Amino acid sequence: MKTNITTNSSKRMNLTTDWKVSNIDKAQYLGTIEFKDNKNEYHSFEVLATSLKTEPNKLVFGGACNTGFLESGYILRESCESIDETLAEMLADLEVYYNDGKQFVSRIVCNERM
Repeated sequence: MKTNITTNSSKRMNLTTDWKVSNIDKAQYLGTIEFKDNKNEYHSFEVLATSLKTEPNKLVFGGACNTGFLESGYILRESCESIDETLAEMLADLEVYYNDGKQFVSRIVCNERM
């Protein structure tokens, strides 16, 4: 996705991102994952497992709103992992993201909304 932004000084900036929204058609709702960070703030995400017919095998996390599901990110499932193992890895990465910073996560892919 390429976005052009025009500033008041009429200079044109190009921002490029490789973010692509996941196809959640026929996804399975797994539930809510919630945790508290080092600042005692709670974070909560709804989690969906994508259908192998529409997407690679991944868990998508985000939140529901009046327009639908807003995806915050995803984690790809390894072929040898159970859903529970992938959920544990996702939780660990989300805790690292909020406690230490996004540059330290190992498996989750997040959009700018995080």
